[in-house]
Amino acid sequence: MEETIMESYLKAGKVIKKIREELDSILKPGLLILDIAEFIESRIKELGCMPAFPVNISINDIVAHYTPTYNDKTKIRDGDLVKIDIGAHKNGYIADYAFTYCTKRNELVETANNALNAGISMLRPGIRVCDISKAIFEYVRSKKKGVVVNLTGHGLKRYDIHAEPSVPNIENSSSYVIKEGDVIALEPFIANTNSYVKDSTPVEIYSYLETKPIRMKEAKSIMDFGKKLAGMPFAKRWLINNGISPLKVELALKQLEAIGAIRRYPTLRESERRSVAQAEHTIIVRKKPIIITA
Repeated sequence: MEETIMESYLKAGKVIKKIREELDSILKPGLLILDIAEFIESRIKELGCMPAFPVNISINDIVAHYTPTYNDKTKIRDGDLVKIDIGAHKNGYIADYAFTYCTKRNELVETANNALNAGISMLRPGIRVCDISKAIFEYVRSKKKGVVVNLTGHGLKRYDIHAEPSVPNIENSSSYVIKEGDVIALEPFIANTNSYVKDSTPVEIYSYLETKPIRMKEAKSIMDFGKKLAGMPFAKRWLINNGISPLKVELALKQLEAIGAIRRYPTLRESERRSVAQAEHTIIVRKKPIIITA
């Protein structure tokens, strides 16, 4: 890995670590999740990086891809499992990190953190993805918990949040062999039993796919905005904060999706409405791996 690329990854990781430290003194019941998301996204920029995706704040059985609406009134409650997923990038090189905040001791949170560590302990050049997955799953099973089967860890590449390889949190037959220089985000999602997520509402996150002819001025503006992000995800509220009315945002996104110019990311909810915890770190694979978000 070139030195300048390494420096960009380390910078993105350093920014996330700093914000994580700041959140320790901020998070508490009664806070609006909109205020939390906007604080994190603003700090990423102030500290010299850019958001790699809208901050996800997914509570209890909402598992992923929930970012606050522009007027979101949701507040953290005592005992909630609040999964906060943060991405920062420098020059397109991404650090991806998640943790679960809870005001009370919680076995799901502890299991997620320790399962993540079990996976990290296996991560080195030459190991197969299936062996990393097995280590994560065996730890989870030893605690009589389960994983969200259809969510995985993943590789990271420049401007690409979900690159190869996928790293499931359950035993599998993947033959992918981890190489020196791979950048991997390990990401166990833990429930009381093995479970699945399904698409839900709202849909607040989108990404640019390609420029298509369209008449609506606001739709053209959104395409240009998404293209400048190099295809990385954006939130509806970012568009509204940029001066497009909520109604026109909805109309433009609907038109853009219909012609294949953008992609949607629905909120993901646990299929039986069970609470889920999450933990995630980004690791650069070397003989001695570098956990850039720790």
